[in-house]
Amino acid sequence: MLIESKQGVPLFFILANVIFYGTFYLSVYLGIWAIGILGAVLAAYYLTRIKYKLAYVIITMIMAFCFQNLVIGVWGRLGGETVGLSIMTQIPFVFLISAYLFLLMQSRLKFNQTYIVMLFLSLAILFSAFKSGSLNDVLVQVRNMITFFLAFELFTSCGQEKANFDTFSRLFILLGVVMLVAGVILLLGGFELYSQLGIANVYAAKGNVGEGLTGLPGRFSTDIFNVHMIRMGGLYYEPVTLSYFFSAQTIGAAILPWTRNQLWRVSMVAIMGIALLLTGGKGGMLIAAAVLFAIMMMRLLGNNISSGKIWGTILITISVFAVFSRFYSENYAGPAAAHFTTIQNTWQTILSNPLGYGIGRGGFNTLGDTSFDTGAESALMSIGYQMGIQGMIVLGLVFYSITRRLIDWASMKQQLNHPYFSVVVLLPLILFGTALFQLNTFTPQAIVPFAAIMAGGFGLQQTTVKCSECELRKTVDESVSG
Repeated sequence: MLIESKQGVPLFFILANVIFYGTFYLSVYLGIWAIGILGAVLAAYYLTRIKYKLAYVIITMIMAFCFQNLVIGVWGRLGGETVGLSIMTQIPFVFLISAYLFLLMQSRLKFNQTYIVMLFLSLAILFSAFKSGSLNDVLVQVRNMITFFLAFELFTSCGQEKANFDTFSRLFILLGVVMLVAGVILLLGGFELYSQLGIANVYAAKGNVGEGLTGLPGRFSTDIFNVHMIRMGGLYYEPVTLSYFFSAQTIGAAILPWTRNQLWRVSMVAIMGIALLLTGGKGGMLIAAAVLFAIMMMRLLGNNISSGKIWGTILITISVFAVFSRFYSENYAGPAAAHFTTIQNTWQTILSNPLGYGIGRGGFNTLGDTSFDTGAESALMSIGYQMGIQGMIVLGLVFYSITRRLIDWASMKQQLNHPYFSVVVLLPLILFGTALFQLNTFTPQAIVPFAAIMAGGFGLQQTTVKCSECELRKTVDESVSG
């Protein structure tokens, strides 16, 4: 049995990464997916043997999703693989779910009210499976619906001590810098550099065979307020999804305990905000803007933040941004118009069969213009089409349950007024609301970074509960600030 020291980088962290990336490379190069799947399970086993410095568990999971397309692109190109790569994109998710299950077997995860809601979601999925699409499409949809729950529960168990969360926060921001530098290099290098890193192989793995062969796909450019721009796709090879990563980085730079230097903090928020703008991703921008709007509105209503004020703010924020999104679609059209066509048309389709048409059906699997009647541009409408109104409601209850737990915990600890907690309590339902307007919100690459920055939500403890206002603020700052 290997012995892990409390000092330095955990040995099991190194071993898990060597196994994960080694088998991942080999499976893509050879086109044998079983090697990568088995390697992910074994790597997860060793990763969950870490007893100290659990921040390395969290950062390893985020890195797996950040670098998955780089592995598929580079090693797929070297191995000449252009087909049969689709299952390779699921290897990081297998890594995540395996780590979750190993921690569950070790009794390191605590049962809570969200598990009850997840049981109802499982029943809704089973009900929809009787009219399911292809196995691959079913697995992708199930993955998207359970990823946030798995990541949040896993990360929460690993971020429960202040030292763990502080270490994770510094590593998270460092990862953001690495991703930004790589993104800028690829933005400047253009298609030639992307092609050398196997962008055609990445899109083949996503089922879009032929894209990225002669030029960058159309999604690498967009119009924002009628201003045309070339977008940064970075190591995600996908600007839309990368926007979620840098949205989480922007929010994380503002609220995570990664530094005590306010100049460094403000500078990093600005840098990550610029990175978000370079992606041109409206989904990520929508989340960051919604969080900023909600915080400003809560502060305008007074310094004391209460549970009722949070719920009211969430409702108003989602409503305001729904109206704004509609205004943007009507006046600036462009790619955004398709999202609202989907929402309107798919809702009518859902009403004609409110129990759903079967999981794994509809969306971009539907040929022609009818795809906009089946949720092609909206994650939430797509789920409604597949699983019916009951599926949308139960999935919403998962995000509500996590929000409820965060608010109750922070209220009990008298920490709702702290910037960290006043933001993380907003995130679950803002993410759920964004899924109405965006297709990628529930995908692992998009949503896992947000689960990570919420990892300290139930762990950061204060030492004094009954005290004066000054003493309370001191204990909270000591618990949350880097």
